Amino acid sequence: MVDRWPLWLVIAACAMTTQIVKLLAYSAARRRFFPAALGQSYGLPSLPTAVLCCTVVLLVMRTGWSSGETGFALVFAVIVIHDTVKLRSAASQQREVVFKLVEILPGAGRFELHVADYLDPRTHHPVHVATGAVLGSLFALAFGMGSG
Repeated sequence: MVDRWPLWLVIAACAMTTQIVKLLAYSAARRRFFPAALGQSYGLPSLPTAVLCCTVVLLVMRTGWSSGETGFALVFAVIVIHDTVKLRSAASQQREVVFKLVEILPGAGRFELHVADYLDPRTHHPVHVATGAVLGSLFALAFGMGSG
C-alpha cells in the first residue's frame, strides 16, 4: 500500500510553495525583500491557478478522469482560470475610461495616482496564469502520490 499525503495537505503545501516562489520572484525583481508578495493571490505565479491545477491533477491521479470529484474540480478550474484571464482585459478597459474621466475633472491632482494603483491591469496576465498552472500541476505530480 502506498502511503499518501491527504489531498488538503498537498494542496496547502502547493499554495505555500506558490507564495514562496512569488516572494522570491518579486524580491529579485525589486532587488529588495518584498514581503507584500506573500499576501497577493495575483501575480507570477497565480495562486488560484496553481491551487486549482494541483487539485485537478491530484484528483485525476487518485480517482481517475471519470469521477465526479474530478469533473467538478475541472469545471471549476476552467471557469476560474478563464475569468482570471478575461479580468485583465476588462481591467484595462476600465482603467482607460477612468483615466479619461480623471483627466477631464478639474483639480484631480493626486487622485490620478490613486486610480493607477487601484486599477493596475498588470495584476492578471496570461503568463502568470500559465506559470501557476505549470507549478500546480508539477507540484501535484511530484508530491501527490507519496512514497512507496
